[in-house]
Amino acid sequence: MSSMDADSKMKVLRQLARTAGDAATSALEREAGKILAYLDTGVRYDVLHSQIELLDVFAFRVSKLAVEGVARFLSRLETIEITHDSEWAVEYETPAQLAVASLELLSRLRYFRTREILSIAMTAALSDFDNVQKSAADVLRRIAEFDIDAFYSGENRAGLGPAPQMVVIDFLETETDLSHHFATAVQLCSYLLSPNMSGTSWDYNSVTLKSSAIPAIPAVKEIRHRALTLLKRMYDLKADVAAKRQVINAMLESARLPNQGGYDDAVRDMISENTTDALCFLDERLLGEPFPIVQKIEHDAYWRYHHAPTDAVRLAALKIQDRVDTLEEYKIYRDLVGFEGIFQKWEERAQSRTDFRSIEDYRSKKASEYAASINGENWPQWRERILAFCETESNDLATFPKFYEFLEKLAILHPDLALDLLKDDPAQIARFTIPLLRGLWAGPLQPETRDLLWGWIARGEHLVGVTKLFWSNEQLDDDVLRFLFDRLAELGDYPGLSLLIGVAASNYAKFPHLLTSVVLPCIQILSQVGDGHWINEIWYNDDARRMLSKLDEGSRQVVLDGLVHVEEIDFHAEEVLIPLAEQDTAQMVMFFRKRIAIEDAKPEGSSYEAIPFSFHQLQNTMEKSPALVVDMVLSWFREPIDLFQQRGGHFLKSIFPTFPKPFSDELSRIVREGDKAQIEFVLDILRNYEGEQFVYDICKEILVRLSPDDEELLAELSIVLRNTGVVHGEFGFAKAYEEKATALSSWLSDPSAEVRNFAGRFVKDLRNSAEAERRRAKEDITLRKHKYGVRNDGDPDADGEKTK
Repeated sequence: MSSMDADSKMKVLRQLARTAGDAATSALEREAGKILAYLDTGVRYDVLHSQIELLDVFAFRVSKLAVEGVARFLSRLETIEITHDSEWAVEYETPAQLAVASLELLSRLRYFRTREILSIAMTAALSDFDNVQKSAADVLRRIAEFDIDAFYSGENRAGLGPAPQMVVIDFLETETDLSHHFATAVQLCSYLLSPNMSGTSWDYNSVTLKSSAIPAIPAVKEIRHRALTLLKRMYDLKADVAAKRQVINAMLESARLPNQGGYDDAVRDMISENTTDALCFLDERLLGEPFPIVQKIEHDAYWRYHHAPTDAVRLAALKIQDRVDTLEEYKIYRDLVGFEGIFQKWEERAQSRTDFRSIEDYRSKKASEYAASINGENWPQWRERILAFCETESNDLATFPKFYEFLEKLAILHPDLALDLLKDDPAQIARFTIPLLRGLWAGPLQPETRDLLWGWIARGEHLVGVTKLFWSNEQLDDDVLRFLFDRLAELGDYPGLSLLIGVAASNYAKFPHLLTSVVLPCIQILSQVGDGHWINEIWYNDDARRMLSKLDEGSRQVVLDGLVHVEEIDFHAEEVLIPLAEQDTAQMVMFFRKRIAIEDAKPEGSSYEAIPFSFHQLQNTMEKSPALVVDMVLSWFREPIDLFQQRGGHFLKSIFPTFPKPFSDELSRIVREGDKAQIEFVLDILRNYEGEQFVYDICKEILVRLSPDDEELLAELSIVLRNTGVVHGEFGFAKAYEEKATALSSWLSDPSAEVRNFAGRFVKDLRNSAEAERRRAKEDITLRKHKYGVRNDGDPDADGEKTK
């Protein structure tokens, strides 16, 4: 087979893989040997990848050889130096991509060599490359999940039962370093505890997704029990909060009921038993756990109580409630930090709608009470408590509002204690300096607080907290803000400068001078380094929009020069651009021309996008000046710029997506008064539309102006008219061409001979294309029926109608 081209070899191997008998097996083993020999020694990316594709065709017939060889290849990829046909491919043709292809091959062999592939995928899951990790995780998921077609017997089904899952739990118990593979092992247990199984079936024109509950047979019960037991062992392997959360989530996967109804009592009882087991374990571990874990257990146990399938589960959950009620220190934590905490008796909450406003009011009241209760005698205890609460990790802004309220009230009521806390424990309190500073700044110790801030700024410490202190702050200190600006600029702290822009904008109504003293200088510095992230600090701010709407031409240009560096013009950027465009549309068009120039200077493969695919709101302002916009973009065409159709033409289409009459009239004027180059300009614009009927009139005007011998522009015009945009179904193009032919038939009786002649040829061509598309679609349906089969519940025939 060595002399065959790749496609022919693939076809032969595919046929040989379907051929039974020892002769076929021997031939496939020989071919596998050749492929694996190259995987053991070769270095060319394209050949290595093609060898993996060839092996994938018949690997199921030589699974032992294939798995062993791919395992060697994956190990070799850690040190191999790949060669490439061209330099541009180096970035994309990587060992990681070959590893992904290898793992995809192994995934299709998962039921042939389950234990070996588990071991390989577990190792690959620790790869330094995200795409390899993802592929390995997908292999592991497909092994561990219950698949309907693998579990049950029948036509096109494997009838393996829970054998793959039994291999997984055996492997985890006996062959896995649980500490080293902690996250992967927890996730595998979660799959084993899922109450659902799924599958897919195909025919020539559809895919059916199937799901059902797992059966409560002894083997499944055993797997779930062993998975829970393993998770209990793993609970103490890691002390950090994140790891414990992972284990709890996996354990309580056993408490989920199947997604589909209709499961029997045996399934319900199995889940009830597992849930009770998990809840009892968590109840035993509740004492002594970090408060975030106590909150996690309380929250999850409540919801298991709320959705309990049996009384046994309710009773197990209520034991956790009773134990939580004894934890007085946790109750303080829950009031101040515990966003997920349960603030009512579970029985009461389950029987009524939760009044979240009342809960918020209660927590605010408790925050005030706690702050007011602090005195010199109990301060050491409260100081230790505050520092402990500050260790809570969360990216959710909803976690800390009440703690912020408490800290700000502490600073107002006990400024001396708050100031000492900031001085003595700045590292521990770093994430919570803002409420303390705001409370202090509004109180009698503002001068001392100012001295503290000055020192922090000088040392480059806590600059985010210092900056945010002045957000919408009527007691703004110009000297501190100026010193902060100078220090951020000196340090090259560009995120800090972006934040400072937001602070200045938030105070614009009362301190408009901040525009010239802070906002514009910050933008100019950020522009020099190509940083446009500052828009994230102002796009949503009404004060910022008012500020932008009052800029003079020079100030607008500074802002626009800062915005040219934004990677893409999304709706955030548009919120900043709209008030600028309302003042000067021409300046806005020039801004986009500059973005095109920057895009041209970017290296190949850059994600920079000069012109967005579509605007969200900016077009509503820009479309008010069609003559100005069209004339300026015509100047781009005359320069010329590269890829005008895709950039200049698309820019106009984005501003005028519905082809409004003022825009249409302006293009018509150019066609009537312009030369051939200007007609090319209009055609480049029209090619961005999808051949809708609203472009037909201007196309007719162009046709009248063109010479019958101008084949190039007549071909361009044909493309404009032939465009269809997105079509649906096998016969989508055929129907689209037929509809266009019908719509353009009126041109056959047009007074202009040029129009009639063109229409005669074009309508005929459309109808021929429609017929060709219909034939192609019918042939494609026939081939798909042969390859994928037809369901028994009725079959669309070649014309898309139901067979009777």
